[in-house]
Amino acid sequence: MNLLFCCAGGGSSSLFCARMVKGINTIEPSLTARMDDIRSFLQDERVSTTDLVFTYGSVDAVRPDTAYDIGTHIDAVLVAPQVRYRTPYLKRYLANYPTIVQDIPSRLFGMMDPVKGGRMLTGILITLDLMRGSTAGAFATKAADKDLEILVYGASRTDKGWQAAAASLEKMGIRCLQDKYSLAGLYDFEPEKDFEVRWLFGPQVRKMDIAKVARQIDGVLRFDEEPADGVRRWYDDYRIPSAWLDARLVQSLGHTDELTSQLVDFLLAVDARAEATSGIVVKRFETLKPPKTTKRWGIFTWSN
Repeated sequence: MNLLFCCAGGGSSSLFCARMVKGINTIEPSLTARMDDIRSFLQDERVSTTDLVFTYGSVDAVRPDTAYDIGTHIDAVLVAPQVRYRTPYLKRYLANYPTIVQDIPSRLFGMMDPVKGGRMLTGILITLDLMRGSTAGAFATKAADKDLEILVYGASRTDKGWQAAAASLEKMGIRCLQDKYSLAGLYDFEPEKDFEVRWLFGPQVRKMDIAKVARQIDGVLRFDEEPADGVRRWYDDYRIPSAWLDARLVQSLGHTDELTSQLVDFLLAVDARAEATSGIVVKRFETLKPPKTTKRWGIFTWSN
């Protein structure tokens, strides 16, 4: 089980994890526990051989753009008393994942005795494991989203040619929403009206953000020159449909029909790909399967 303990800055949660790891390793000979900071844990591609991994960090580590990483690696997020007001937000960010979000009891968080604290925590962990089992079928994928989100480079939503083509799409029943791209806005997004396509205009995606963007974006449309080294055709690695259109199509009103036709063809290709994709298929998201071992903890027996 992988656990994330959140506090205001990460300091008190690291001390709490150190005490709990010591207590678990002392009182539970059938279990092994270790601790790590959440950033290092998420970057570690090795398969964990530890029964309980106590990770720690700031409550700000759980955000809309990190929900995928947290939701697919962390079994439970436990929130320190001083930041309990953030618990509803964390639950909303992780609503599509089987990760349990729960407040840490004040008595447990303030307990300095690692052995007594470890005993108290084991009961909570059993309850959390049962709760998580009841939501094990919950999982979010890009394919589950019926709307398309397209990155647009080399064009502006104020370009006359683009405005005319967008109006033509609207007449065809393809409702368009046009936004400025940002990583935070890509994930933390609550539209005020229904739409079929969300066009996101903005600068080149930073190399460090590519994986997060790829999990949400359905297509990439370019009207610019070849992208810079380091991010060159990154969407091909993630099998995200892309198209390179002539920049002159968006610069004047004389190419509206041609641009509209090419946009429709591109959207059809993107939609077909999105419907066929049930999950991320890039190797970097594949998880190695650890060897199965049988564990016993009181009346509970399980294999991992």
